[in-house]
Amino acid sequence: MDCKQALSTSGGDMNKAIKILREKGLAEAKKRSGREAREGLVTILFSDDGSTATMVEVNCETDFVSRTDQYRDFVQNLARRILDSGVEGVQSIPDEISTMVKEAIATFGENIVLRKIARMKKTDEKRSVFQSYIHLDGKVGVIVEFLIGDSSKKENEEFLEFIKNIALQVASMGPAGVSRDELPKEIVEEQREIFTIQARESGKPENILDKIVKGRMEKFFAETSLLEQKYVKNNDLTCDAYRAETQKKIGTDIEIKRLARFKLGEE
Repeated sequence: MDCKQALSTSGGDMNKAIKILREKGLAEAKKRSGREAREGLVTILFSDDGSTATMVEVNCETDFVSRTDQYRDFVQNLARRILDSGVEGVQSIPDEISTMVKEAIATFGENIVLRKIARMKKTDEKRSVFQSYIHLDGKVGVIVEFLIGDSSKKENEEFLEFIKNIALQVASMGPAGVSRDELPKEIVEEQREIFTIQARESGKPENILDKIVKGRMEKFFAETSLLEQKYVKNNDLTCDAYRAETQKKIGTDIEIKRLARFKLGEE
């Protein structure tokens, strides 16, 4: 009906009708932009040569819209445009992509938000391997980059099983970084402060408070650092021990270089 009305208003001029629809869409976008959008999809795309990976989270207001083929197509097209344009984050999106999002608001009748973008380019063309995983039909997305010592073993079955299992680990356990050294300093210090306050309020003797805080911080690192997490398929191993075990089996070094994880609606 909107198209019919626009054609009528423009006297049958197709270009003018498109302009009318666009202006109406942008007005609708402005009207809906303040509404909360926590549903949606996370998707991952790779460049044709496999050297670059892009993950995006695009939010809408309702699960009903997020499950439609039309919305899924829109998210895929948007992600492809982001990948091709080399965008690193939501703060640097070009006007063309911003307009796509605004026009989608009019199309779907809901607020649409491009919430997050993660872009990875291989750090070593020969030794680098990406593993991605989409969990819960687009609710969680993961990209992990691995470096293998002997590039001829990239197709080794043990190695492929390892990188798949690590991606599943990241999706299900949500580590904040590969190692404790990578965790944001502000998060570590905030956690240390919380544990210090809790220890003081516990009434324990002053001379053991540091030991209590240290023990709790070790537990915190074990939960938030991928290498120190218990491996979900075998709790007798940490992920680092699982990595070392796999290295031994295939006869070459494996490094978990970096990871990115998006969970729908999570800040």
